[in-house]
Amino acid sequence: MAGSVASGLRATGICLAVTAVALAVAQFVPDSATRLARLGGLGAALLLAGMAFWLLSRRLSQSLAEVIDVARAIGGGDYRRRLHLSPGGEFVVLAEAVNQMARGIEANIATITDQKTQLQAILDGMREAVMVLDAAGRIRSANPALGSVAPIAGSPLGRRPIEVIPSPELQMACDRLLAGQDAPVEGAVTLEAKLGPGRFYEVSLVRLGASGGAADPGAVLVFHDVSETRKLSRVRRDFAANVTHELRTPLTSIKGYAETLLGAAPELAVEKRRFLEVILKNANHMSKMVDDILNLARMEEAQGPAPDVRAEVGTALADAIRECEPLAQARGLLLERRLPPDGVGVACDSGQLCQVWRNLLENAIRFGPEGSRIAMTAEVDPARGIATCSVLDQGPGIPPEERQRIFERFYRVERHRSKTPGSTGLGLAIVKHIVERHGGRIWVERGRGEMTGAAFHFSLPLAKAQEQTAPVVGQTAAEVRPDPLPSPS
Repeated sequence: MAGSVASGLRATGICLAVTAVALAVAQFVPDSATRLARLGGLGAALLLAGMAFWLLSRRLSQSLAEVIDVARAIGGGDYRRRLHLSPGGEFVVLAEAVNQMARGIEANIATITDQKTQLQAILDGMREAVMVLDAAGRIRSANPALGSVAPIAGSPLGRRPIEVIPSPELQMACDRLLAGQDAPVEGAVTLEAKLGPGRFYEVSLVRLGASGGAADPGAVLVFHDVSETRKLSRVRRDFAANVTHELRTPLTSIKGYAETLLGAAPELAVEKRRFLEVILKNANHMSKMVDDILNLARMEEAQGPAPDVRAEVGTALADAIRECEPLAQARGLLLERRLPPDGVGVACDSGQLCQVWRNLLENAIRFGPEGSRIAMTAEVDPARGIATCSVLDQGPGIPPEERQRIFERFYRVERHRSKTPGSTGLGLAIVKHIVERHGGRIWVERGRGEMTGAAFHFSLPLAKAQEQTAPVVGQTAAEVRPDPLPSPS
């Protein structure tokens, strides 16, 4: 802009100067000269001004044509073209700006090309198959590992996922993700697909441009081969189930003989009786562990979601409290029920819901200080169609770094291991399987207020009848009269 203004002003100035000179020359024509001579002098001066203006315009046109030619070359992809104008010319500033722009574009293109080469090398070297979809749901690019997942003839580019991988579930997941129905706030959508006999893949789907920054969002699919993991997991489950099943018979014999000796020989010495009680106690512990392992193996073996059943949260909790009451009274613990008075119906098997409550209560009783309180609460969220139940205690709590691992089988918090007699390390794993099989989730956090220990929460879908007549959200412990168990005398 500054160069154009300067050139225009310069051309105008030259024209005005030449015209002024021509008029001045006309003044020096003697008065005795004829009129024709005067007109001839003036015409010569104007002709001289016109020629000067034409030469200047021609020079400007040539410079402008060079600028246009270089700009078109850069726009066509020739980023090495540069403008070479004489110093002091009218377009020197513009030439410097165009050359700087060309250098910047060339550097950016080189960086993008280098990154693309590196990314392609990474994709080609990955063992996991990668598939990139465009906004229309067609394959934009794929790495060579995709051929091991779906050996097809020809290139997969331009096809839909179901044309390459015969999995309707995967295609529907892609359609939902691209439509924005299954896009999480962060992270990826994960599903497991069986793509052949004994071949299982965990597929992670990530929507590109989910934040709205990309005009052509698309999605990325990464296939993780978990066939060996599934096979080893099945072998491990079968081994544990077979071993624990075989342990039942000798354990039953040990328990039976120990109980018989204790009951049939009341005159036994104190030391011998203590030995028999230790034998019976440990046999009961092993028997409980065997039952838990077999129960967990049956749950893991079950395929698909749980059947469509209905359970009452308060009834299942009452059954669990009835079983855990002797343990709580032995340690002087007060159990407080804080449930909505109208009841809460959830889509869960009543026996398994009772087991969830019982395992969480046993865990709280085991870690709660003597004479402390344990609270059981439930809240209903009709908008989301779920009920959230909680077990709160006043114990030491769970360290943040171990809250994800406590639901693993046989995992116990190390610093509490010596204080947990009778714990098998399987109770929370069983709870997790029950809750997730019924479409819910379970998590643990630090308690608040008076309940400063561990706070276990699990959510379950509301039963269909409950969704229509659900109480208002927020009917919590403050609004429901506690129903504590009588403290032991």
